[in-house]
Amino acid sequence: MLKEKPVFLVDPDNPSAVVEVWEPLGLFGRARGLLGTTSVGRGRGFLLRAKQVHTIGMVYPIDVIHISRKGVVVRVQTMQPGRIGHFTVRARWTLEMDIGEAERLGIKVGGRLVRQP
Repeated sequence: MLKEKPVFLVDPDNPSAVVEVWEPLGLFGRARGLLGTTSVGRGRGFLLRAKQVHTIGMVYPIDVIHISRKGVVVRVQTMQPGRIGHFTVRARWTLEMDIGEAERLGIKVGGRLVRQP
């Protein structure tokens, strides 16, 4: 289950990096994540409060962006289905997007993603 209204993450230094994000509601929503979906959608992401994610049971690869408490991107990786991702100590949030979206939007390590005011 996801929140009804999305939140937007933006990079103050990169106007093309705007991501419409959905956050899970409750333990079930968090546990389900993207399972049962066929894509996240262009310019969209799934935001979890997590230091590590997996793609076990998924049918498509995703970009995974780890974000610190201050909004700094600390890791960007592509994960194929059936994998367990890196545990990223400095991450507070993990953003999951369709494969190639991080590159298309210019999201890189050292960049920032913060909630749009």
